[in-house]
Amino acid sequence: MARKAAAGTGTIRKKTITRNGKEYTYWEARYTAGYDPGTGKQIQRSVSGKTQKEVAKKLKEATAALDSGTYIAPNKMTVGEWLDTWTKEYLSSVKPSTLYSYQATVRNHLKPKLGAIKLDALSPHTIQSFYNDLSNTAGLSPKTVKNIHGVLHKALQKAVLNSYIRFNPANECELPQRVKAEIQPLDENQIKDFLKAVKGSPYEDLYIVTLFTGMREGEVCGLMWDCVDLKKGTMLVNKQLQYVRSSKGQYRIVPTKNSKGRSITLPPYIVKILRRAKRNSWKTGSGMVSVGRTVDLFLLTILAVTCLRKMFTENSNES
Repeated sequence: MARKAAAGTGTIRKKTITRNGKEYTYWEARYTAGYDPGTGKQIQRSVSGKTQKEVAKKLKEATAALDSGTYIAPNKMTVGEWLDTWTKEYLSSVKPSTLYSYQATVRNHLKPKLGAIKLDALSPHTIQSFYNDLSNTAGLSPKTVKNIHGVLHKALQKAVLNSYIRFNPANECELPQRVKAEIQPLDENQIKDFLKAVKGSPYEDLYIVTLFTGMREGEVCGLMWDCVDLKKGTMLVNKQLQYVRSSKGQYRIVPTKNSKGRSITLPPYIVKILRRAKRNSWKTGSGMVSVGRTVDLFLLTILAVTCLRKMFTENSNES
């Protein structure tokens, strides 16, 4: 009975081929990567290079990986093909807004620059150069580069878990340092000017509640009456109204970021506004608080910017 060759053994030979009338010489090594469980036949793989020394090194690395159990078979999948698979098959549990963001990052940044590279050939240096170009050439902010890195890292980590690559090449990349801008809250005079600018607006109460609670647009628009305790003068912020970009104008109530709620002690004036809103029964069938009326998130933002612009324009004219 013929004896099977041990997995990992290989041979090196010099090869010459002719293409378009021109001869090309290179070195190739073939090795046994294992055996087909169905047929028992050897699974042959090959590595090639310009010199015998280069090929011998590649063969040694492959056989050492086989011996240690860390070997991953070469594949022809590109980074772009894997990103398509990842977004289609592995993101079913993320929020719609997160999915939309990931897909946009893949479409606008990752695939155009990295998509054609073979997945198992993607190197840390290539990724680092990509990040540097995003920051220095494209002029993207450190936060945006960090977000792009986050998407790529997640996708590559899943490729590692699926044994398409041995390690995540994005692990050791350096990201541009992010300098957080100092928050400049409105001072007393600016608050007075803002209240003057929004006075008479159909969204006046909404702006006032937002101003004195520090709630974000989505949080104030997604506020529910069961989160408001008018007797104690407190409010629990644990939901937000979110616009789903991929659903043609639909909104949904979702937990706040990281699903962490926070309690706010309300000023007496805000409690008074909310009491009036509840008395007037300005609420939707879902139990949502509506101070003034239900508003579109983007309309709210536009109106707030308009009010602020009006406020600062008037101040500039006076000075």
